[in-house]
Amino acid sequence: MKKKILLLVALCSMMIPLQVMGQHSGEEIELEYRKWRVTLFPPLSTNGLEAVDYTARYSINILGGYHGGLDGGELGGLINYNKYYTHGGQLAGLANISGGDMQGVNIAGIGNFSNYSMSGIQVAGLGNVSGAELEGIQFAGLLNSAAEGSSGLQFAGLANVAGGDLEGLQFGGLINATDGSISGLQGAGITNLARNDVEGLQAAGILNFAGGDISGVQAAGVANIARDDVEGLQAAGAINFAGADVSGLIASGGANIALKNIEGLLVTGGANIALEDASGFLVAGGLNVARQMEGLMISGGANIAQNMEGLQFAGFLNASQTAKGLQIGVINIAKEFEGVPIGLISLYGNGRKNMDVRYSDGGFTDIGITLGTYRVYNAAILGYNTSLDRDVYRVGMAVGLEKNIQDAFENWNDKSMYVNQEFSVLHHFEDEWSDKLNLLYSYKYHIGKRFSSGFSIYGGPTFNMLVSRVDGASDYSWYSLWSPKWKGRDYRFWVGFTAGIRLFKQKEMKRFRNEFQSWDIDWN
Repeated sequence: MKKKILLLVALCSMMIPLQVMGQHSGEEIELEYRKWRVTLFPPLSTNGLEAVDYTARYSINILGGYHGGLDGGELGGLINYNKYYTHGGQLAGLANISGGDMQGVNIAGIGNFSNYSMSGIQVAGLGNVSGAELEGIQFAGLLNSAAEGSSGLQFAGLANVAGGDLEGLQFGGLINATDGSISGLQGAGITNLARNDVEGLQAAGILNFAGGDISGVQAAGVANIARDDVEGLQAAGAINFAGADVSGLIASGGANIALKNIEGLLVTGGANIALEDASGFLVAGGLNVARQMEGLMISGGANIAQNMEGLQFAGFLNASQTAKGLQIGVINIAKEFEGVPIGLISLYGNGRKNMDVRYSDGGFTDIGITLGTYRVYNAAILGYNTSLDRDVYRVGMAVGLEKNIQDAFENWNDKSMYVNQEFSVLHHFEDEWSDKLNLLYSYKYHIGKRFSSGFSIYGGPTFNMLVSRVDGASDYSWYSLWSPKWKGRDYRFWVGFTAGIRLFKQKEMKRFRNEFQSWDIDWN
């Protein structure tokens, strides 16, 4: 029985002249109309050898049929083949084939094939293939393919492929690919691939790729890659890459990379990298890199740029040739900096590089490396208590502001005098290192005098709060104004003093009113 069926299929295939595919150029064809036609296999049909000259409203092809056209409904055991056009509904065990357009509802066990446009609803176990445009709703276990554009709702177990634009709602188990642009809603188990632009909502298990721009909302398990711009809302498990600019709201588990500019809100677990400029709000778990960085940059690792302007927060490093604004990082480095640095080390080519030696109440002697700008400085501090009968050390940091003496005391006219206001946090440990809570918070108000550009002395009151879980920490002060206990912590509040010397280059600070004289402020 199986051999007989295969023989019939072979005879059917031989009888259908497939070479006519491509001969019809889409001109108006006038066919004779018959309401019914029945075919066993070509040429055994009610239309005989002239079947290609007829169209019908109802067509039954027991094995396969080869006719001129269809204007109605057609049922075929194996193949339905219309030379010039197919308009209506078709059901075939293997394939529905049209030498011209195919319009309507077409269902085939293997495929629906049209030499020209295909539109309507097409369902095939293997593929829907159009020599021109593919439009409507297409379901294929393997492939939806159009030599020109494809639009509408397409589902393919493997791919949706278009020689022109791919537009609408497409889901490909492996790939959505077009020689033109992709727009609309696309979901691919592996990739959305466009020679030109990708626009709309795209989700890919591996990749969204555009030979032009990517814009809209894109989510990729691995990457969104564009040869030109990336713009809109992009989320990638690994990387967003643009051959030109990246802008909008961009989120990546790995990196956001642009060969030109990055702009907007960019969030990545790894790095934001722009070979030219970066601006906006950049958040990176590892790194922000650009030639020119402007805006708010937050990085768990580093912010690196030739020029930086704005607010920079780095878990470790802010580095640039020139920088302006607020920098917060363990290390801040620049050849030229203007603004406010906060860090353990803020090293600037045009900034201060001092060493401080201090003595404070309670018997502590501290050595500090004081860096930053001449106006705002950071100090890394190491201290030891010389008055106790046990070894007590402390380490910490301070942020300070230096002012002209007349900013604090209007009538005190001495260019060699200055005022320092400083806030410090110091961790104490005894004998050997311990991270047990033992912190001293201090606000210091110092009045100083420079005896040369490289030497000054200063001193003044210190307002202190000690928070500790260490027994004996009360020895760090000579007295206490208030000593409460709360949740296992001992608190001590007192007013003390600090006196010290500062070494290496220093300079006179302008009065604030002179430094900001370009501002329209009524100081009186």
